[in-house]
Amino acid sequence: MWMVFLFILGIIGIVLINIFGNITTTNQQDFTLIRNMTEAAMEDAKDWGSYQTGFYLCITNDKIVPDEKGLYTFKSKDDYKIIRTENGATLNLKDKSNDKKCDYIVRETIINKDVFVESFLRRFAEDVNNNKSYRVTVQEVIEYPPKVSIRIDTFNTYNATDSTTVTFTEGDFTIQNQVDAIFEEK
Repeated sequence: MWMVFLFILGIIGIVLINIFGNITTTNQQDFTLIRNMTEAAMEDAKDWGSYQTGFYLCITNDKIVPDEKGLYTFKSKDDYKIIRTENGATLNLKDKSNDKKCDYIVRETIINKDVFVESFLRRFAEDVNNNKSYRVTVQEVIEYPPKVSIRIDTFNTYNATDSTTVTFTEGDFTIQNQVDAIFEEK
């Protein structure tokens, strides 16, 4: 009788170790994959034309004022507007009162949000685990200074069938990974 109890307890222990080991290993692989893809997609999304020729950063919110160092702090992406120029062309605004609120910036990195999203989703689709379902949420892409926030929800859809009467399912749970990244250069 004790042998049967120990045998069943051993099987239950092995099943639990297998489930939690699989969850932990897969989650670490997914997080590393997401982090590396975010970095590569940000590199792909660099706008080299704006880096070389420059762009205008215009303040759209009148309440934004510089601090003692002359730096602006924006609370949302609606506080400023980026105007890309071609070949260093001068800014031609219809409202000349806004000229004093625009700074011409050269040799600063800016990213294109459409290129970033496209590159990230392409890379993600090529490299993910096929026995799971994923929901990708691009929460925020800020062009200048470059910052992105991405959340990936992983749904476990793996079902292992032992026989026609006993079905083992790992569970219906969601694992969330979030990556917030800024672009740094030397």
